[in-house]
Amino acid sequence: MNQDPLHLAEHDVTWLAIRQPAVLRLLERELGSARVFRDGDAFCAGRALACELLGARSQVGAPRLDHHVLAAGLASVRAGRCDRAMVRSIRDQIDELPVALTPAEQDAVATVIAAVIWAVLDTSVRALDDMLVA
Repeated sequence: MNQDPLHLAEHDVTWLAIRQPAVLRLLERELGSARVFRDGDAFCAGRALACELLGARSQVGAPRLDHHVLAAGLASVRAGRCDRAMVRSIRDQIDELPVALTPAEQDAVATVIAAVIWAVLDTSVRALDDMLVA
């Protein structure tokens, strides 16, 4: 397997577009706005973290997310229903990325990634509930 960083990044983008198109649309909508984030760094940071989280190179095997659960996750995070330790962990991961983000970009990336985590957890709990009821 090719371990070239550019090849891995291209693979991650392709994987995300195929397996999690709603997540990619969320990232584009929230982090790809040319008016707010002109250089694209926030979008790239969000995409990198989403790929890592959702399993492009990990074993998490996240369920396929749709725009409804992602919107609910975003609303929950923006309403403050998010674990502070998780937010600190996301911010630590953002700091490790090889990109310089403004404070506004860091906040936006952290919010979107927290929403994706919320959506994964919510979807997983619902699937577990369905299995237990069946």
